[in-house]
Amino acid sequence: MLEVGQGGMTDEEYKAHFALWAAIKSPLFLGNDLRNMPASALTIINNPAIIALSQDPHGRSVTRVRRDTEGVAKDEWGMGETHVWAGHLQNGDEVVILLNAGGEDMEMSVSLAEIFIPYGPGGSAPHVKYDWAIHDLWAHRMPDATAEELLAAASHTERESILSKANWYNATETPYAKGLVQEDPRLFGEKIGVVEAGGRLKADVKSHAARVFRLRRIAPEDDQFEAKSIAREDGNERDEL
Repeated sequence: MLEVGQGGMTDEEYKAHFALWAAIKSPLFLGNDLRNMPASALTIINNPAIIALSQDPHGRSVTRVRRDTEGVAKDEWGMGETHVWAGHLQNGDEVVILLNAGGEDMEMSVSLAEIFIPYGPGGSAPHVKYDWAIHDLWAHRMPDATAEELLAAASHTERESILSKANWYNATETPYAKGLVQEDPRLFGEKIGVVEAGGRLKADVKSHAARVFRLRRIAPEDDQFEAKSIAREDGNERDEL
């Protein structure tokens, strides 16, 4: 069960917790008192770009591709490590989460070869030969002021008006699977850069925080991309769930 809004964690810790919960495909059951939810908690649990990871039709969770302890500052509890999590999404995108569980802010990086290791070891995956657009999935978090309006609204009609004015994604009207196919920009965060072929994804990550990215392959005009299928409907692949 989710801890967001329960108290006892920082905003960055709550964001990391929610993002990992969504990417691992754990049920998004809220554990906080909905009658007394802070606006900051609402802005975390209603992020459509993060929820889209949970609802992605591919249905497989991310996996940890790296864990480091060397050179990571320990926190006040004597813990210090970093993780890199990655996973395939239905449309060919890749989610990458850089988790800093250490005591100090730091720059983290991971190579495309590591990210795409399920498709081939040692950088042999065809994905490594392409550029990938980096999309930050926390870039368009709902403003606290909008969340406060929603929590103070006296009626369903008033809440609908606030969400419509904010142009917030409505999964009741458009299920996530359909929104992803339609390339609804609200589900893809904000493009912040590019990882060049054979390169590394780099980002500054605060202590006890996670950066969450969706990588999108940049296809050339004469694209002939082919990769091992890990589609769930492929009967030749072992069902991992």
